[in-house]
Amino acid sequence: MEKQPLPDREQIHKELDLIQAIVSRMAANSFQVKAWLIGILSALIAFEKDAIFAEAGDDKWLAVKMNLFLLLPILCFWYLDAFFLSTERLYREVYKWVVKYRSETSSYLYDLNTFRRKVGEKDEMLLKPGNSVWDMMFSKTLLPFYLVPFVFVAGLLFYNLYR
Repeated sequence: MEKQPLPDREQIHKELDLIQAIVSRMAANSFQVKAWLIGILSALIAFEKDAIFAEAGDDKWLAVKMNLFLLLPILCFWYLDAFFLSTERLYREVYKWVVKYRSETSSYLYDLNTFRRKVGEKDEMLLKPGNSVWDMMFSKTLLPFYLVPFVFVAGLLFYNLYR
């Protein structure tokens, strides 16, 4: 098998630019998810405030259903945001790998899907243990943002259930 020539500086810069574009896109997606969540929750609360904040004579079960309905976008957007953050961190690891090893090998050139990489005797897993979607959901950056509306809606749910 023929050995491929090492990539030149221009190829390395193009590969790094490609990876950086993915990282930037994931960060932008994460920001948009937060904006969409705030917008959707605000609209739902504004248009359905009578059903969400039930009073003594109102239909208790309608309020409970609306509160459960409010939990759905919070959980979905929380998961999406964690997915984008996890993916962003993964591609930051790919970026670090390219910076560290690209001058030694042309393997994986422009390969954005291989997250286990081997150079010589060195075998490196780019999927780090603390970068899973679940870990990101409970990270110090996402937990406070999503926990506040979750606790608020859960509190309303318990209030409407046990009033």
